[in-house]
Amino acid sequence: MRPDLTPALLDRAALLLVDMNRSHLDHSIGHLLVAKEDADRIIATAAKLRDAWAAAGRPVIFVRTHHRWNPATGEVIDNRNPFWMAQHANPIPGLSKPRRTLAVEGSPVTEVVPQLAPRPGEHTVFKHRYSPFHNTDLELLLKNLDVDTLVIGGVNTNNCVLCTCFEAFNRDLRVILLPDACASMNGPDYHTAALTLIEAALGWLVPSDDIIAACAR
Repeated sequence: MRPDLTPALLDRAALLLVDMNRSHLDHSIGHLLVAKEDADRIIATAAKLRDAWAAAGRPVIFVRTHHRWNPATGEVIDNRNPFWMAQHANPIPGLSKPRRTLAVEGSPVTEVVPQLAPRPGEHTVFKHRYSPFHNTDLELLLKNLDVDTLVIGGVNTNNCVLCTCFEAFNRDLRVILLPDACASMNGPDYHTAALTLIEAALGWLVPSDDIIAACAR
């Protein structure tokens, strides 16, 4: 059974939007893109939910990925994982284009899509790996906000979103995932597989309309 979305539960919840950036969602400049119909769905769903969530006075947190760039060498400094490096120039599964590291500091592709641009009073956490907790201040932020529940949406379901759910679970946070606010650049099979893992072991899958209705109550 999924948790009862009571005001008491939501009063200690934060909306965590993972990598809602132009690289994944903006088909005018992105590279590691989810399908256009998925991008449109995610943006519309997340915008509607964010409005309801913020109107209820609850915290909104954006997680963004970017890497440091050394202009003297032309190299990315902190994207040095051996598997990531081995993948460069190889086709991305399900995407049929070579992996390239474009998400460097200051690059437009690292920006949150304009439709979801953070507003005053909303929070942003920058990460350098799949995990939003690893070497970031997210855990401290959640502690200071008195948050024990994360309502999560974002991209990609099978890596950054899945890792977020694992890491939140391991910190005894309640995990609620919005399946209609997620997608994978690797395709629907990867997205579905991740949802299956999350529902089996990590948290609850709750449609965004249910969260919006609970905010209204």
